[in-house]
Amino acid sequence: MSTRSSTEFRLERRFHVRIYFFTALVLFLSVICVLQLGNLQVLHGAENHVLSRKFVSKQEFKEAPRGFIYDRHMNLDNPLVQNILYIDFVMYPGRFKTREEGVAFLKQFSAVMGIPLSEYADVLEPSRWKELSKKNEDVTLIHRLSRAQQVRLASLQLEGNRTQFVTQFLRYYSMGPALAHITGYTGAPSRSEIRQGKALPYQTLGKAGVEDFYDTDLRGKDGILVRNKVLDSEETIERSQQGNHLILNINRDVQAAAYEALIKSGKRGAAIAIKPATGEVVALVSAPTYDPNILSSGTGEIRTEHIRKVRLYNGFLNLAIQTKFPPASTFKPLVALAALESFPESFVSKHTKFNCPGRWTLESSVAGVPDSVYYCHRSSGHGINNMIGAIAHSCNVYFYRLGYKIGPTPIIEFSKALGLDKKSGIDLPGEAQGFVPDQKWKQITWSSRWYDGDTINLSIGQGFLQVTPVEMAVMYSAILNGGKVLRPHVLKEVRDSYTGRVVRQIRPEKIAEVPLSRNHVETIEKGMRAVITAGTASYLNRRDMVPVAGKTGTAQTRSERSGRDHAWFVGFAPYGAPVEEQMVVVVFVEYGIAGSYSAAPVAISMFDAAYPKWDRPLPEDPAREMAIHPDHEDGL
Repeated sequence: MSTRSSTEFRLERRFHVRIYFFTALVLFLSVICVLQLGNLQVLHGAENHVLSRKFVSKQEFKEAPRGFIYDRHMNLDNPLVQNILYIDFVMYPGRFKTREEGVAFLKQFSAVMGIPLSEYADVLEPSRWKELSKKNEDVTLIHRLSRAQQVRLASLQLEGNRTQFVTQFLRYYSMGPALAHITGYTGAPSRSEIRQGKALPYQTLGKAGVEDFYDTDLRGKDGILVRNKVLDSEETIERSQQGNHLILNINRDVQAAAYEALIKSGKRGAAIAIKPATGEVVALVSAPTYDPNILSSGTGEIRTEHIRKVRLYNGFLNLAIQTKFPPASTFKPLVALAALESFPESFVSKHTKFNCPGRWTLESSVAGVPDSVYYCHRSSGHGINNMIGAIAHSCNVYFYRLGYKIGPTPIIEFSKALGLDKKSGIDLPGEAQGFVPDQKWKQITWSSRWYDGDTINLSIGQGFLQVTPVEMAVMYSAILNGGKVLRPHVLKEVRDSYTGRVVRQIRPEKIAEVPLSRNHVETIEKGMRAVITAGTASYLNRRDMVPVAGKTGTAQTRSERSGRDHAWFVGFAPYGAPVEEQMVVVVFVEYGIAGSYSAAPVAISMFDAAYPKWDRPLPEDPAREMAIHPDHEDGL
């Protein structure tokens, strides 16, 4: 029996230890590999799949076409705003084997198409070519390809995918400048808009009007395209989906009539028409205006020059919602309503009469301070008038005396209650807020108490009072519908662009309510009807037109220019019809001399367009209630 030496035993033991060590090491590394494979494949498989694709492909986004915009009748063949398809011809510098090959192609392209090679000087720069190739970016060789250019391109040997025809969408506004302040326009996002997350650099963004206010609805869902760098192929991962369509409350005929009449006046101004029962904005025009087709689709110098001209005459300003002025005599019906609603009939009624000799003297209550004399616009005076006659003739003296009799508080309270001191909430960007002065404001701002002279000025819509045209439209709408202050809205509904299904519908929204007596409202309506039949705008009365009730206004300014006064006209029609059938129109003309001269004709054009065939019997003329009784007048 042989025995092992101690040396052999030690060597064998050392060998076994090494075997165990290497076996353990292999097992440990195997476990690590299995765990790492599980981590890569299971836990982060999706993420790594995306990263791997990035090495061999480039993901691009295809902007979705924006939704269409229609008027209230939703004529599918004649949208207000639509997309027109056009084609760009682009080149990819990175897909040429060498820069020299790309330069040779551009020279051949220029010769065939008759385009100077200098047009592409920037692309031909070695550093720029290298940058474009590295990022695999495209260069537009021809923007909006014509049919003739397509025929010429056919003679070129367009190999592989070094060049491509790319379809794009052109935003087209069928009414152009006539509807610009409603539709707005589109454009590339600014750096600040990109930082704010409003849009990505490649996207188109709404810049004004409903294009801006409802940009999310119109924009749609962008498509995703993957270009494989290795296989030199394309794959659409997700198709773009067109944005929703907008149906507006706009009446195309009324809008066009307002625009043509306002432009014909040759002055700056605004016109707005609203359905008082619902708050629907039927028309809204501001002049001067701009061409949204040039701003949305114009190129280079043409667009830049148009922007320069528009800014020169401040055409981007929407005078209907972004400017405020004293309402002048269009404020007088509210003063009359505040008096009727705030006091018993024994104190103030529609029968209250005051004499107008052409001026009125407010006696001073301070010794040594002279009396103040306030004049009527008619120097010979209007004689004795009741409330209906005073509204019809817009008698300043009557309202001086009425305002002095009732004091400033009811006038201020009703002005604020009917929305003249706050934004209307219209669904257009950039609305301004009107201002109604009161005693507290004057004390804080001017360190002065409220004087009787402030009340006198307020009573005829002058002084510190300032309103926007849309606020006036909301106020008169509230009076006609019994005191309900409704938010005006341009949008009627949102529809799915593929199925036509109604996605969202805009309902009348009540902001506030001031209960008004129907008898008192009728007094105001009669006075406004008498304005047309026998008052300051009687020359507009025609038997073949819808019965209109209105109020003219001439706002005094400090301007030294000729025709320095601003012109207002507020009206509604049909007079005597249910409020559901009526339409309120407000027209403001800057430096328009007088409301009856420049503002009222614009409103009449709008009423003619809204009610073109009026064959109902005319209501009874309220002018007979303007009875003058020279033997009696109220006190003061």
